[in-house]
Amino acid sequence: MLRHLAIENFGLIVRAELALERGLTCLTGETGSGKSMVLGALTFVLGGRGGGDLVRRGAARAHVALELDPEPVRDLLVEFGVDGGEGECVVISREIASVGGKSSARVNGRPVAIAQVRALGGRLIEYVGQHEQQRLTESVYQADLLDRYAGGEALAERARVRAAYECVSALRHERVVLEESEATALQQRDYAEFAVREIREVRPQTGEDDALRGRREFLSNVERIAEALHAAHASLGDGDGRVCAVDGLGAAAASLGGIGRFDDRLSVLAERARGLQAEVGDLALDVAEALERTEYDPAELDGITARLATLDRLKRKYGGSLERVLEAEAAFARTLETAESRGERLAALVAQCEEAEQQLVEGCRRLRKLREAAAHSLERRMAEELADLAMASAQVRVVFHEGEPGPDGAEHVEFLLSSNRGEPLRSLAKTASGGELSRVLLALAVVTSECGRTFVFDEIDAGIGGETARQVALRLARLAAVGQILCVTHLAQIAVYANAHYVLRKHELRGATVIESEALGHDREVVAEISRMLAGAPESDAGARHAEEMLKEAARALDKA
Repeated sequence: MLRHLAIENFGLIVRAELALERGLTCLTGETGSGKSMVLGALTFVLGGRGGGDLVRRGAARAHVALELDPEPVRDLLVEFGVDGGEGECVVISREIASVGGKSSARVNGRPVAIAQVRALGGRLIEYVGQHEQQRLTESVYQADLLDRYAGGEALAERARVRAAYECVSALRHERVVLEESEATALQQRDYAEFAVREIREVRPQTGEDDALRGRREFLSNVERIAEALHAAHASLGDGDGRVCAVDGLGAAAASLGGIGRFDDRLSVLAERARGLQAEVGDLALDVAEALERTEYDPAELDGITARLATLDRLKRKYGGSLERVLEAEAAFARTLETAESRGERLAALVAQCEEAEQQLVEGCRRLRKLREAAAHSLERRMAEELADLAMASAQVRVVFHEGEPGPDGAEHVEFLLSSNRGEPLRSLAKTASGGELSRVLLALAVVTSECGRTFVFDEIDAGIGGETARQVALRLARLAAVGQILCVTHLAQIAVYANAHYVLRKHELRGATVIESEALGHDREVVAEISRMLAGAPESDAGARHAEEMLKEAARALDKA
């Protein structure tokens, strides 16, 4: 149940506060006084559309706060991680800035997403208004009402049907894309075959081009290298009788060895000379081996040049480096594997699609049975409700028109109405007047609503008057006796049944138009407002007497009920 609504700088409302109790709370006032603006604020705080234009002119931001009992939404609060302790009041607040239109929402002071606030609102409130009257003539809306009346099993089955339909749609789309891309896939496969063959014929290796360029550089300078090696070998010790480094170090080691016994330091020098002689001898051998490998081979140089040209061609075509060339080969190989499995994929898709379509058909069949069972009960309940709304002879029938399996089932749901005895059943759009639609919508709201919700009626009285208005008012009062109703109305026949009554008034304040609300706390204030609604003037004696009589009649009717 809603407890309190506080509005600041919303639309033309500077500030308004409504204490919401059980029973019927009526909002009245002259046309354009802002009654529906209060409901707009309620819709906004529960996740409705937001924009900077909602902020009162001259204000920086608008703020709306709603207090409510936690019990109907306790599981959602736990899911959202919001503290809603036992017996505590839940406060939902929302602000919106005039510049940029950025809004924020909080639950018990904790920031939450607008979608989460919208989920709370969907659990709390049942809106019934002129917008719903227009939707009432739509098949989709009628199907939704029927499913809500059928209950959780039907709603769960409809959700499964929708999921199955989305699966079928996705599989069909994938199959179409696969079939339509066949020509492109063939071209890609042909190119992949050519590329893989070209690369594998060359068999490139990572780093091969760098190694070949080094070998080519060596071969191109082999004469210079050989000359340098020969000179080095001759200097180190080539054994041709000339003085060389090995012989010199040997002579030095012998001379030092002869005097080593006279001083330990001289002995160390002799050892160093002998070590250097051995190391230089090894170096001479290595230089000799290098010299033997410096044979010039023009065929090898030509082969290296040709190989590098082939590798460079691959690099230009497939990525700029041999690493990229090898990556391209792997990618083209995968393309070939994909092409080879294309037929298998298409066959698998066809099988999956057929299975999903069968599941969709079966789900639609189960949903149809649940709807048919609910339709018979709904027709009986609607007859009872309409009888209480001065339509004792009215009949409502739910018919099903066969269609293709879709996200909401395989049939189109249509509500037919016969307003009077002997009249044929016709669609609501063709047979119902505005007043009849109001009563049908009220009856549907009653029979399809979930326990614990607050009803919000926005000018449900449009197009009705006289005895019909009185019967609608009495039905609202009976409904309010076991729940909570917030109702915007122009009819005194409804307002006299209010347990709480607020009047919205528009006036100018410092050059600006503003709206203020006033709670009618005294009998004379209620009488004055009812008189205004009847006679157009609160001070009318005749209107006041009529208002008093209507209030007494309403009290007697409630006692009798």
